[in-house]
Amino acid sequence: MNYRVIFKLIALSLTIALLFSMAILSSACKKESDTGIAEGSGAQESSISDNGSSKETNPNASSTSNTDGSQSSGSTAANSGSAGQTSSQSASETETTAEAIPREISDLITKADGYYVSGEFALASKTYRNAESAIKGSDLTEETQQLQLSLFTTKYKKAKEITDTARMHYGKAKSLEYEQRYEEAKKELEAALAIYPKYKDAIDEYETLKAMMGLE
Repeated sequence: MNYRVIFKLIALSLTIALLFSMAILSSACKKESDTGIAEGSGAQESSISDNGSSKETNPNASSTSNTDGSQSSGSTAANSGSAGQTSSQSASETETTAEAIPREISDLITKADGYYVSGEFALASKTYRNAESAIKGSDLTEETQQLQLSLFTTKYKKAKEITDTARMHYGKAKSLEYEQRYEEAKKELEAALAIYPKYKDAIDEYETLKAMMGLE
């Protein structure tokens, strides 16, 4: 009977000792786990702090990079613009060279303008007509031809109108003179010379008629 009690007490003591050991082991494991978590958190905070310090230490790094990038982009854009201008200018020069006005046409227009200014309307009309034919028969583009014609179209029409009107009066004067209607013929010649003072045929005929009429 006593042995049984003793065995029970021993078993109870061992059980208690085992439970106590397990409790101590569990407590130790918990402490180690908490320590590891605390160290991990500290490391993360330290890393974040270092990164923040790095950014604060180099606040101009990003700005410098952006500035350099902007300058590089601006330079590239400027170079591209310059290249575009050069290309455009070259194209324009090529077009101008291809559309160079033939010397013959330029000379005819200049000569006709000179006749027109000096009052030689018949010569001006004839030379303008030659210039028109030269332009229309050239290899110039339609646009360039129209531009060249526009330089003298108004003067050409005016010179032709004056010449045609003066010749009409001159023709009437010759008919009247043939009919011996000298006074009327004289008025027709004067009308011709009023609008075309350098009309040589009218000048010569007028002088002849005045001699016939005894007006000299």
